Amino acid sequence: MKYALFSDVHGNFAAFEAMMSKLAHESIEGYLYCGDLTSYHYQTTKIAEVIKGLPNFYAVLGNNDQFFLDTLNVQAEQHITKEDIELAEFIKTLPEIITMEIGNFNFSMLHGSPSSPLFGRIYLDSPLDIGPLPYDFLFVGHTHCQMTRLHANCRIVNPGSLGQPRDGKGFSYCIVDFITGDIEYYTTSFKHHAF
Repeated sequence: MKYALFSDVHGNFAAFEAMMSKLAHESIEGYLYCGDLTSYHYQTTKIAEVIKGLPNFYAVLGNNDQFFLDTLNVQAEQHITKEDIELAEFIKTLPEIITMEIGNFNFSMLHGSPSSPLFGRIYLDSPLDIGPLPYDFLFVGHTHCQMTRLHANCRIVNPGSLGQPRDGKGFSYCIVDFITGDIEYYTTSFKHHAF
């Protein structure tokens, strides 16, 4: 029972399309997304249209997604496009935290950290201001850095950034096997387009 885990696409459709092309050759049953569809690149709407049709797709809100909603609230009406409104309606459906069970494992998923779901950052060596977590996995994003870290009995996993990596490891994502608990990191490459 394998799920693709990815985060921080930031409107980079070329990277998203490259990942989806690679996943077409895997036995993927679902998709987990740790937030931040928007910002930096300009094809968020194209990505949103694809993910709305994916089976077993679960996503949380990211800080840039919230900024996008906040910006729309203060923009003059004549500067808001139909595309923006449709994207905002989709983003408004995303929760800050998802907790669920798949296969043999339970997990919580959020963008930042348990103490700050939108803005917190968890790195491999950062102090954790959280107690024991009642999950097998905690899936996070936001830092754009790949990480697997053990906290008590919970594995904290960041797939890195698919859209704008900052750790020197490339445009990355994971595949999580919810039967065995295995996690494998992958990177993808693509032709850069002028947007």
